Amino acid sequence: MLFLGGMCLIAASVVTGEADISLVVIIPVISGTGGVFLLGMLLVVAGLVLGFVLVAMGQTAWADHQEPARMDENGLHHARREKREARYGGVVLIGPVPIAFGSNMRMAITMLVVGIIITIVTLALILFAFD
Repeated sequence: MLFLGGMCLIAASVVTGEADISLVVIIPVISGTGGVFLLGMLLVVAGLVLGFVLVAMGQTAWADHQEPARMDENGLHHARREKREARYGGVVLIGPVPIAFGSNMRMAITMLVVGIIITIVTLALILFAFD
C-alpha cells in the first residue's frame, strides 16, 4: 500500500506539473521538485524496504506449525504437523517489457498482469506529459 500510494502521489505531481517524465533510451526517468513528488518518492522507497524486510522475515519464519499434542485411545500423545505452502511472485520491468516470475503459474500470470498494468500507466503518463 505504501508503494501504490507513493506511485499515486508521483502521478499526481506529474499531472500538476511538479514533476517531469522523460525517456532515456527505453527507461522512464521521473524528476521533480515539489513536496508531493518528494512524499511520493519517500513512500515508494519505504514500500520497497518494507517489502524486502517482510519477505526476509517470512523466509526465516517457521514453515511448519504444530497443533498441541493429543491423546489417542491408547494414551499416546500425537502431534499433527501441517505445512504451509509459501507463494511468491514478482515482476521486473526492463524498459516497457515486463518479465514475471512466481512460485506457481497462477502467481506468475498475476505478476505479468501487474507488470502490463504498470507499463500501460507509465506509458500513458509519458504520453500525457508531452502534451
